[in-house]
Amino acid sequence: MKWLGMVGLICLVVTGFSTPAAAQSVKKVEVAGGWNYMAIKDNQDEDWVHFSKGWFAEVAGNLNSTWSVVGAVIGAKKTITDFQGDVDITAFPYVFGIRASSRKNPKATPFAHFLAGATNFKGEQGTFSATDTLLTWVVGGGANVKINDAVAARVGGDYIRIKGKDQSELITDALQGLRITAGVSVGFGGK
Repeated sequence: MKWLGMVGLICLVVTGFSTPAAAQSVKKVEVAGGWNYMAIKDNQDEDWVHFSKGWFAEVAGNLNSTWSVVGAVIGAKKTITDFQGDVDITAFPYVFGIRASSRKNPKATPFAHFLAGATNFKGEQGTFSATDTLLTWVVGGGANVKINDAVAARVGGDYIRIKGKDQSELITDALQGLRITAGVSVGFGGK
């Protein structure tokens, strides 16, 4: 009877430390890119500013089948016309953080992430130009829908928060917004 308990304990330990079959096919690195839409607004304002012609680029290093370390750069540009003329606004958030993925479904990998970093804003109107870099965090998720072993279609949605600065020439109040992405993810290296 003692040996049965010992065999059971060994099976439990081996099973607990083994890598599931789904995790064995996880790529070490995933590179993603594509279209990015952002709508942001000032906390005091009711009007949203829509950045519909944006892009994103992202690199994720998979630590295991669930956890990844992620770095992302987002680009957005908008021209707003006001009573003094056209104002060109560019925003470049660059954020880093963690991602949790579920790889139970062989066709789709849903994920959730928390990313933090900064956004570089630039505003230009005629000869006036100002830039500022502000603290930013992003929380959201999405899914990679598998096309083949290395390539997947990517869709995602996020909440983005950008902290204002009292001394800023561009953004003094905090900004909040939504982000929608669509693109392609390519995996490299096997585990």
